Amino acid sequence: MSSPLVGVKNPALTSVWTPVLKLIENATRIVLSTHENSDGDGLGSEVAMVSVLRQLGKEVCIINPTSIPKNYQFLPYLSDALIFREDSAEHRGRLEQADLFILLDTNHIGRTRAMKPIVLELRKQGQKVLCIDHHLHPEDFADAMVCFSEACATGELIYELIKAIEKCYGKTLIDKNVATGLYTAIMTDTASFKLPKTTPHVHRIVAELLETGISPMEIYEKIYNTLTENILKLIGYGIGSIKLLEENRLAYMLITQAMLNETETSLTDTERLLDYMVGIPTTRISLLLIELPDGQTKVSMRSRGDLAVNEIAMQYGGGGHKNAAGCIMPFSLQEAIEKLTVVSINLLQNTHNHQT
Repeated sequence: MSSPLVGVKNPALTSVWTPVLKLIENATRIVLSTHENSDGDGLGSEVAMVSVLRQLGKEVCIINPTSIPKNYQFLPYLSDALIFREDSAEHRGRLEQADLFILLDTNHIGRTRAMKPIVLELRKQGQKVLCIDHHLHPEDFADAMVCFSEACATGELIYELIKAIEKCYGKTLIDKNVATGLYTAIMTDTASFKLPKTTPHVHRIVAELLETGISPMEIYEKIYNTLTENILKLIGYGIGSIKLLEENRLAYMLITQAMLNETETSLTDTERLLDYMVGIPTTRISLLLIELPDGQTKVSMRSRGDLAVNEIAMQYGGGGHKNAAGCIMPFSLQEAIEKLTVVSINLLQNTHNHQT
């Protein structure tokens, strides 16, 4: 069974969303999901879609592959979200009873972890699958996919979908719950509107969201003003581990399980550690390496200019954007940094040679 990709040149065009609208119209029970280790874009997009789909009379539930970070649990509807367990008859039942499975903010079905084989098997049996995302290199697994990498966030695409639904159904759907979700999605994935994809159109979307009465300061504080004494200790360990190479053009930080255990922090508390390296003016590539309990290494990467760190991430089954990517490497922390140091230096040197 093939999965057509919707060719997206302008996601504001209603025609782009025609296959999506048909899937939604024909569905009664819908499951929403996003990628493992969920973030503000995936979760905010889910929240917006729950509100809109319920306004259309659909039966909707969220089933995510991993737990929701504490700083996003304030978002509406997430208190009812299910965290998928293979041994749960209820969770499997919800998936099996759905007419439509919607995956948001990833175009790799493997990032749903244990849900992947179930979703793919259900699709063979006739369940429809829809994917909406803004990352590069989409996989072929859905009945319809809107994947537009120029968008600043999946939340931007969800906004355009909602406008198409409003036009189709002749009703206004963007209430405070929808606006809270979309603002969270766009604000977090643009690093508070600092990244290059923060276009004039994005600001116009945000202006419309603010007109619903949501408080940008309140949302920002709930997401980011979450420092505790333990997290401050973790930040101290992280900053102390930073190494600078290649005339300070390459920076990396190491977080061990011992650091997490000693500070009584978790993976979600490492979310903003990359900022301390990205803020170094000379740094062109920044790497955050976190030792996982199973001995593997979680890697988050950032870069500037033409340095495509997503190509490094793809070598290890990851992906992302050109200047922001990640992966999980099947190596110890030390092995991972040795391999990443080599490929990062090669990327820096090759890009420099190409430019000169």
